Amino acid sequence: MHKAKVIFIGEQAIESQEPIILFFGEGVTDGLREYSVIQKIEDPVSIELVVGDSIIFGEQEYKVAHLGEFANKNLQSIEHASFIFSDENPHEKLTSSVYLTPSVMPKISLGMTITYQG
Repeated sequence: MHKAKVIFIGEQAIESQEPIILFFGEGVTDGLREYSVIQKIEDPVSIELVVGDSIIFGEQEYKVAHLGEFANKNLQSIEHASFIFSDENPHEKLTSSVYLTPSVMPKISLGMTITYQG
C-alpha cells in the first residue's frame, strides 16, 4: 500500500465533461500545472499497480480496470498518471493511463489522501 497527498489542484484540472484527471508529482512543467492535480507519493519507486487493485481518493474507492503499459513506470519516476473513469472498455487505450471503475469521478480536495492498494 502506498499513500499520496494532494498538494495542489490546477484551475483546469477537473473538467466535468471529460472523465479524466491528470496527476503529476511536484516536478510537473509550468505548462501542465494548471491542468493537473499535484500529488506527493510516499516511496513512489515501489508502486506496481495491476488490474483489480484499488485506488482510494479520500473515502471513494475505485478498481483498476486496465493499465497502460507505461502507467507504472510514470508513477514510479514522475508520480504521473492519467486516471480515466469509465465503465466502458475503450478500443484504443492510452499507454500512460490508469482506467478506473466506476465511471463517476471522485471529488478531489487539497490535502486529500490517495491510497494505492494492491
